[in-house]
Amino acid sequence: MDGVLLGNRTDSDPALTVRLAVLADELGYREIWLGESTGHDAFALAVAVAAAAGDLPGACADAEAAGRPPGAGPATADEIRRATPEPRNRAALTLGPLPALVRDPVTAARGAASVAALTGRDIGLALTASTGLVVVDWHGRPRTDPATALAETLTVLGPLTRNEPISFQGVSVRSRGFRARLEPSEASLTVLAFGLEASEVAVGRADRVAVPLATVEHAARIKARLALTADRLHRSVPRLAVFLPTVVDPDQQALDWIRRSLLPYLDADGFGRMFAEAGHGELVDLARGGAHERSLLAAMPEDVLRSIAAFGDLNQVCSAFEDYRQAGVDEIVMLPENHEPGVIEHTIRALAK
Repeated sequence: MDGVLLGNRTDSDPALTVRLAVLADELGYREIWLGESTGHDAFALAVAVAAAAGDLPGACADAEAAGRPPGAGPATADEIRRATPEPRNRAALTLGPLPALVRDPVTAARGAASVAALTGRDIGLALTASTGLVVVDWHGRPRTDPATALAETLTVLGPLTRNEPISFQGVSVRSRGFRARLEPSEASLTVLAFGLEASEVAVGRADRVAVPLATVEHAARIKARLALTADRLHRSVPRLAVFLPTVVDPDQQALDWIRRSLLPYLDADGFGRMFAEAGHGELVDLARGGAHERSLLAAMPEDVLRSIAAFGDLNQVCSAFEDYRQAGVDEIVMLPENHEPGVIEHTIRALAK
């Protein structure tokens, strides 16, 4: 399985997220995304996941365990790293999506380098323009031109993750003179994008674009626009990932959970248009008219869920994944969201086979 996104909900339990992430790691998932919202910090959670998986050199932190004679003083980071056995399963850890207008490039690069040094894993950073609620209300930052701020952040962040000197004066982002003391994280960079503008920002600046919610048709449009933009700029085409709500062998409660998770998107710009294009215009009109949550849930047919999620038995879920791959999606990042941890664990285990 390509990847799994955990810990991105407002009600995420960090201890449960760590347990599920370690499970995915042990089962051979290639990438574990660690989101953040109103609870934990993604960088702290990444270190906790590595610690639970046995990656951290805590047992070798004294001089004797690191192979130094008594009285030689504390072991250096390099000595501890050499004394630490290589872990058997090493999924890459991608931190985010993180709001680019809040996590400035130096903070993000320093955090990635810290996680890389402590865990020894491949690290990724996923950035998003985020919302006015997060940027303006929570953090008190301006959000006047998100696309420009995202582009400028990526322009600065790339060199910083490679420990290259940077001097940049932009409209929203400025940085000069920072030099990291840690080894470079060489973090891969991902842009979370739904619309075409943010997707085009990624070309030449990021390794990958991730779409947070998409029908197969919308994913194909994003892929085509990325290819056109890359061709025009003579750059390589970023990889395309799609976040896909996923449940293997769901019960009715699991389907209702997906329904509730879709409610904020029905009347949102872009997302509402996508659902309307998929044949669900009446439901979008109902949401934009201010209908109560209960009415929207009752009016939401299963076809709406099937247009943006993968659920059913294992064959049905794998078939849904294949539809996205045929549309040009390079990586599936599953969102095993559910009210019941056992259902999430079942889905993670089933898709590792």
